[in-house]
Amino acid sequence: MKLADRIYLVGSGIQGFGLTDDYDCHVYLIDGGDELAVVDAGAGLGVPQIVQNIREHGFEPGRVRHLLLTHAHGDHAGGAARMRAALGGPRVYIHADCAPFLREGDERAISLTDARRAGAYPNDYHFEPCGVDVELREGQAVTVGDLQLETIATPGHSRGHVSYRMKHDGRTILFGGDLVFFGGKILLQNTWDCDLRAHLDSLIKLRGAAIDVLLPGHLTFSLKNGQRHIDAALKIVDGLLVPPNFL
Repeated sequence: MKLADRIYLVGSGIQGFGLTDDYDCHVYLIDGGDELAVVDAGAGLGVPQIVQNIREHGFEPGRVRHLLLTHAHGDHAGGAARMRAALGGPRVYIHADCAPFLREGDERAISLTDARRAGAYPNDYHFEPCGVDVELREGQAVTVGDLQLETIATPGHSRGHVSYRMKHDGRTILFGGDLVFFGGKILLQNTWDCDLRAHLDSLIKLRGAAIDVLLPGHLTFSLKNGQRHIDAALKIVDGLLVPPNFL
């Protein structure tokens, strides 16, 4: 599904558009010209269909040189090892704070143990470890062909959560992971590393960011005036309240 010039939706689960496996987050493809990038990997079971979707948009999967992860939860990073293998070994990027979780396949650190117990994942689902090539920090730039993405540290939903800001054709695009969703909703969970104060501070960081296109990890996206969804959340925060959970 082509969303905008240079951007495609190639994976999406039950909390989205049902393109691939039910447990997948939104998976985005970025066309950098002479190379490609994928943002988030899904849970893993949908990797073959994600790769097929890349092909159906006319791209050779082997041109994907970068796999950018927003955070280490299973629905976003659980497919990283399989995706890396299927795409011929792109560089894997994740924030330094959660890089060890991905390298070690640490199911407790990403709260998968608790999520399985709560019924959020099947009992036989396991998180596969994956090597990390780049441990991201605040403000770090990632170059994808003739495009550049800026890393924005946006913890709160989880430890080491990041968003990626890209400017292209006069528009500012935010790949927001699980930071904020359509209508200003957020996703707080009863997990060890979900931090309300950090989450609200991450939203405040994007005040006045003039985001045109908001591409979150679930639900619908906003291809015009994406900042209004961030501002909707901030209006509630400014009233000393907490934006609603999307679940």
